[in-house]
Amino acid sequence: MYDRPEYELVVPRSLWESSLRDLLLHPERVAIGRCRRNRHEQADELLVESLETTDRFPTGAARPPLDDWVVLAVPGDKTAEELRGWITRLRPRKTQLLAVGLVGFGPDGADWNGGVVENGQLRPLAAIRVVGPGMLRASRTPQSLPTNAADWQTRWSRTCGALGAEVWSKVAASRVLLIGAGRNGSAMAFQLVALGIGALWLVDPDRLGAENLDAGYGVVERDIGRLKTEALQTSLHAFRSDCLITSLPYPATHPAVAAKAAGADLIVTCVDHDTPRLAAARLARRLLKVHLDVGTGVSQDDDSEQRLVAGDVRLLLPRMGCVCCVGGLRNEAEARYELAAPPSALPRRAPTPWHQQRAGSLITVNAMTVATGVHLWLDLLGGQLRTSHWTRLHWQPRQGLQSDGAPVGPAIGCPLCT
Repeated sequence: MYDRPEYELVVPRSLWESSLRDLLLHPERVAIGRCRRNRHEQADELLVESLETTDRFPTGAARPPLDDWVVLAVPGDKTAEELRGWITRLRPRKTQLLAVGLVGFGPDGADWNGGVVENGQLRPLAAIRVVGPGMLRASRTPQSLPTNAADWQTRWSRTCGALGAEVWSKVAASRVLLIGAGRNGSAMAFQLVALGIGALWLVDPDRLGAENLDAGYGVVERDIGRLKTEALQTSLHAFRSDCLITSLPYPATHPAVAAKAAGADLIVTCVDHDTPRLAAARLARRLLKVHLDVGTGVSQDDDSEQRLVAGDVRLLLPRMGCVCCVGGLRNEAEARYELAAPPSALPRRAPTPWHQQRAGSLITVNAMTVATGVHLWLDLLGGQLRTSHWTRLHWQPRQGLQSDGAPVGPAIGCPLCT
């Protein structure tokens, strides 16, 4: 529990843009919606689930007694001191939680103000975050970085120069939950930490075997038998001691994983099985997080007897596509069964040996695919990527790398996206 939590309003970009567009055209209207609480160590997030603009001014008496609701408005030339006046007019019940955001006022239209009424008390809204292109954040206290330290500036000068200060500052403030610490997972961990992320939580219940040494980053022979997350954590700490790196040697369905996901900015899956991939997709949808899914494989074409080298990358925004509707699951029914089954239940069917699913794995294709996923995330932070995106990589003998990519959206009737 937290005595005075810092409230942050979190809005999916699609809801934010549609509502704000209507409010700018019709300043007399307000946007009303429902929100859910996501409390974690860093903040008390209020996740906006719906927003609709209306000409009718809402009041707490017209809503359910235990409702958590949100109101957004563009007050024009009104000042920040008008917030209490809005609260008085909205008249929330003492049993309700109400978040109010006033945006688009001031000399250049960039000012904002907000507050949250809970248990009859008004507290300030610390930030408004928009999940989507640019990963926008308006905060009362902008996140500070130790840019005065000469050695710190030197270490990150080239990365910052390549990305631009604004994008790199978003990278440096990012907290990432990475599910899977094997071949792709270790490559992903090193690329993210090398870019300068602030915190990384490593999730994987397995121990390191000799077969993992050929394509695992940061692991050596003496690590055989250790938990993958702990071996990777050790090597990452040696590489960057200032990054907060935590080992979570649990399956993706463990409560400790959900607790850390609540405070993450990005959820990444580098796994071989559908169950943790679907578990991560559910967390991303419920908590309004971006989900990056990476998979690779080398398979045998029975007809041509050629090796097929391929990788898939899916960067998925909340409510804009998920692994259920863009081809990310081999057997969705089986994954749903295993997620719903109690811990002691038998699997729906015996696990398929890895060599029956693919011919093997190559560190080269892993590196290419992971890098593609990381760059899609960087494009999202920079605002160049506007939608969820799926990229498929193929390495063709005598032709080289071929890449097919396209924006994706939610499938009609998808139980997660809709």
